[in-house]
Amino acid sequence: MILPTASSLLFLLAIHRHLHLSQAVLPRGQGSLSDAMLSTVVNGANPNHRMLPKGGNGNGNGPGGGGGGDGGCKIAGEKIGIYIGDGTGTSSKKWAQALAAFWQTGMRAPPGIQGDVTRLNSGRTTFSGDGSITYVTLTGNEMTECYSGELNALELLMMPGGSAYGIQGALGAAGKTAIRNYLDQGGNYVGFCAGGYYAARGYYWSGYDGAPADNCDEQFCRYEVAGTFSYDDGTEDFTEHEWGGTSYHSNLMAYGPLANVIVEGPIEEIAGPWAVASNPNAPYDSHVVQPTDPQVPLLRQIYYGGATENYIYTNTSESNWGTELAYFRSGSHDGDLSFPDNSLWTLKETNTAPGGKIIISSAHIEASLFYTSIGDGGMTECQNYNNYVFLTRSISSILGISSLPDYDTICSADRKAEGNSKDTASLFPSGLAYQNAPRIGGGGGGGGGGECGSDLTVLKLIDFETGDLVGTLSGGARRPWAIRDAAACNGSSKGITAGIKGDENGGVDSESFLSIPSTDIPFSTIRMSYYYSYPRSLDRGDDFHVYVNDVLVKTYENGSGASCATECISVSANDEVKFKCKSGGNNEICSIDQIRFHGSDTDSFRI
Repeated sequence: MILPTASSLLFLLAIHRHLHLSQAVLPRGQGSLSDAMLSTVVNGANPNHRMLPKGGNGNGNGPGGGGGGDGGCKIAGEKIGIYIGDGTGTSSKKWAQALAAFWQTGMRAPPGIQGDVTRLNSGRTTFSGDGSITYVTLTGNEMTECYSGELNALELLMMPGGSAYGIQGALGAAGKTAIRNYLDQGGNYVGFCAGGYYAARGYYWSGYDGAPADNCDEQFCRYEVAGTFSYDDGTEDFTEHEWGGTSYHSNLMAYGPLANVIVEGPIEEIAGPWAVASNPNAPYDSHVVQPTDPQVPLLRQIYYGGATENYIYTNTSESNWGTELAYFRSGSHDGDLSFPDNSLWTLKETNTAPGGKIIISSAHIEASLFYTSIGDGGMTECQNYNNYVFLTRSISSILGISSLPDYDTICSADRKAEGNSKDTASLFPSGLAYQNAPRIGGGGGGGGGGECGSDLTVLKLIDFETGDLVGTLSGGARRPWAIRDAAACNGSSKGITAGIKGDENGGVDSESFLSIPSTDIPFSTIRMSYYYSYPRSLDRGDDFHVYVNDVLVKTYENGSGASCATECISVSANDEVKFKCKSGGNNEICSIDQIRFHGSDTDSFRI
């Protein structure tokens, strides 16, 4: 078991006294945020301490996890195993059981526990379940008793949310080995929120992680198997090895395709400022999700800080693992926060060499309205149902479910009316969390979306070859956006640039905007790609920005420069896209070329 330092222990005891909880908060570094505390945050109360990472929505269930102790493994032919020991959240482990019970019975909650025998989404589209689906819950002690290979009998192992640091500390090296051995035999793994972080080699996280904090309490750090790394202003990278090289995350699973994958979170522009003291009333706990399959309706899922990529420090084109099944939809939707990058996946799967699958869910797709310890999270019953249907259909081959449930096609993805939505600017008066994060190498924001994928059709290409400047110009720059040969990329002869050339008089130029209105964007568009270039000389006094509906989604100043680099962001036909360039000196030029709108060649997207 990992022990905190004396100062860390005193800090945790102070939290315990302040919140008057009946259970210790983060006992020996194993827990996460209590449901009592999270409930106050969700419902607008004013706790004085920061939320804890990885979907902190419930304490672990005490040292040792309870149960077990009979000298034999509890698994007896069940298809699904659900870990509910230390590190998992109270609501998260209930949600995982509610999901498994839905697969088995179609009910709102496990009938033997909750007593509710009503079908989920009753009165509308429902699911009768599959009686062959059985599941077993496993505490820490009970998992230990199954380390002799009994896990291999399971068809699926589910790891709920809570605290990735707590989970890996509780399971330890023996648990990590047992799960990896299970996957070596072709086993399948689904990690929700913290369970997703636990599967990777490490993660970037903003704020207190549960491990000894020091330089990581108020800023991003990278936590991984090899140790904890904080940002060094001198190297402009995460090179400061904390705690003399001691690793407090050595038992993250880091298996197979994820052996070298670093993920990141939280997406504060969705969840609200994670530092609770800065805005204790942030209500943003759910977001609209767009499946990559155009036949699937829009979904709404609860988000409490789960893992993703392409946010600030990671890039899916570099990590090169897995298949994206769903992503957080960009732009404002019924009071949702807008957020940068717009290529942030929420459900992703990868095949393992032995023939199994690892699936990571950033949002709580497993969240239940009827077996939970917190509020509804801005989610309705039909949204709960459609989330379950989506995951059921995504993993049906694993469980062999005989008859797949149908979607409730008239279910709206709108937020449940709470009357508490705020706009992004009011939550981040000093700039988005994404903007204010320290940059590796001084580079621009986000990991970069790269190409939009071969699974989508190019619906429209703006390549400027005709000499026509598509869109509307605004701003007072002496060198506004204009078509020039120097901006050409990928075999074209022309592109567009703005900014001051080296053969002109220097001095700060005014802003130039090029706006592409929604009328120029095809109806079925879900993504937009483009080539961009800029010199290293662009710096903090310059702006090379991309906006969707006036929300900043990409920044390219402050870095080593780029030459015909590719980007992919999420855009719909209802959006306005705006490129901004502000040049502060000679040879400070912004360039764009070959803007493509990607989507389905059908009109089946739900808006």
